[in-house]
Amino acid sequence: MGKKVLNLKLTLLQQKFCQEYLKHFNGTKAYQMAYKAKTNVAAVNASKLLRNTKVQAYLAKKADKQAEKADITVQEVIADLKTMKDRCMQACQVLNAKGKPTGVWKFDSSGAIKSLELLGRYLTMFSDKLIVKHDLSDLLEEIEDESERGLPKVKK
Repeated sequence: MGKKVLNLKLTLLQQKFCQEYLKHFNGTKAYQMAYKAKTNVAAVNASKLLRNTKVQAYLAKKADKQAEKADITVQEVIADLKTMKDRCMQACQVLNAKGKPTGVWKFDSSGAIKSLELLGRYLTMFSDKLIVKHDLSDLLEEIEDESERGLPKVKK
């Protein structure tokens, strides 16, 4: 643990934080374990650490190594999620105590929903962030037109 890992200059405590974080992906808990801190301080400081670019790079490399060791690829996980979704959405006939069909069909909605949620998250279909993709040239032209009418010009 005392050696430099992955050529990223993290302190020993930062490395311990990262190792704890990769165990359960909970920043507050990882900070508490690494720094022996109280919860109120841990949440704030864990958030700061997780925004640190060196910590992010370290975590990304470690996660990649874990995936390599597990011999799992993104494509395999996506394929498995699709298979799970398809299986969960298959309707199964409900049988009575004597094994006769009741005429009712059921499917595993919770499994299907979770698979769809994970696939949607991977595809960034659901995001709390507003992602704006717009060519601003139209807006700049409109501003320039306004400035030609006597308003001060906007620098590009």
